Amino acid sequence: MPRRPHALVAPLLVLALVSCTPTTVIPPASPPSEEAPLFASDEEALAAATEAYEEFLAVSSQILQDGGEDPERARTYLSDSVFAEELAGYEQFSESGFRLIGQSRITNSVLQQWSQYETKAEIIAYFCVSLEGTDVVNGSGESIVTADRPEQSVFEIVLTGSRSDLVIESKQVWSDESICG
Repeated sequence: MPRRPHALVAPLLVLALVSCTPTTVIPPASPPSEEAPLFASDEEALAAATEAYEEFLAVSSQILQDGGEDPERARTYLSDSVFAEELAGYEQFSESGFRLIGQSRITNSVLQQWSQYETKAEIIAYFCVSLEGTDVVNGSGESIVTADRPEQSVFEIVLTGSRSDLVIESKQVWSDESICG
């Protein structure tokens, strides 16, 4: 009987094993989302974030115009940790007898990114906030704003939630003022 070279035995064994093994279908890593996207475009995500941040700025300005009174009005716009930070500022305003005159406003916004997780979104955007036309006065009505105060500030804001219920999860001063254009 002739001898078969060992080099042919291994491939024949592999072929024999493969032909006897049942075919296994590997499911995808995660099922495709059946949820419709919360936003149809980057522009739509930025518009929702801008609207949510504008609403917060209006409420926050009103609290500061009222001397820091009734800060709970801002709670629905903020996560617990951001509310705690803002609350400290409102309380300091109240204790010092300060009052805001005017209202800050968004002059530009730039989307960094947005992601969707099931029915919730996370939007990260930069906002240029103008302080022009605002003042802070003490109990005697005297301005406490220094002449060198910048007329605008830039913030990186992280918002999460559904399309109509975005909450500010993070608010940080951003150093790149080019966003203000």
